[in-house]
Amino acid sequence: MNVATLIGIIFGMAVLGFATWFSTASAWVFLNGPGLAIVLGGTAAATFICYPMREVARVFQIFLIALGREELPIGEYIGALHNLADAASRGGTMRLEKKLPGIENEFMKDAVQMLVDGYPREELREILDTRIHQTYEQEMSAAGIYRTMARLAPAFGIIGTLIGLIGMMQAMGSNLREIGPAMATALTTTLYGILLANMVFLPIAVKVEKRIEERAILMSVIRDGMLFIKDRTPALIVLDKLKAYLPPRRWGSISVSRKAAPARPASGGRA
Repeated sequence: MNVATLIGIIFGMAVLGFATWFSTASAWVFLNGPGLAIVLGGTAAATFICYPMREVARVFQIFLIALGREELPIGEYIGALHNLADAASRGGTMRLEKKLPGIENEFMKDAVQMLVDGYPREELREILDTRIHQTYEQEMSAAGIYRTMARLAPAFGIIGTLIGLIGMMQAMGSNLREIGPAMATALTTTLYGILLANMVFLPIAVKVEKRIEERAILMSVIRDGMLFIKDRTPALIVLDKLKAYLPPRRWGSISVSRKAAPARPASGGRA
């Protein structure tokens, strides 16, 4: 996460906090530990009922990865593919085979290995397309867990409010002065559910989905680059064709120095 994004989050949270503080005579009414426990516990329990624990744990890992960088280094990979195309034009598959140890990206390394092994063009395209599709579908399915949590949290907020109202109704016969504070406390549970859904779970889902889409674009760049190399397309033409995947403002990130491949990306080394 870059500094500008962090400052924006802190500023937005500060504005929300100040507005909340001055919106009531006592801001402490918004603190309701049991209500927060009902929302978090209920949402977690329902999520684990819907999905396996391993899949839920992996989703949190994906979120941490998504926060690591704002954009994947697609420009670096375009430069690396240009260098591979140049190496292939100079020395064929023998030169490509020597580049393999320096490639850390698993998807890219497998694709180069298939080029070295002499896979037919259609087989190469089919295999790479299948991997891109399966990766996209699996990661999007995982990101959907956050959207499920965003739907569940408000429901458990209402459940917590109903629990609070039931307790309030039981106390009505003994002390009527406690009805107002009890009602306020009960309503904060609904507030927690809505806040968690719209300020935590839903934004995380959007963030993760955006990163997954970027990763799919990166894998598509690698696939097209491999197919161009298979077709013996000149390196400069490969560079110009792959630049279409990036907006002009990011063309400056493309490096055509003679490196084997860029370092492992923020997504853990897989395209």
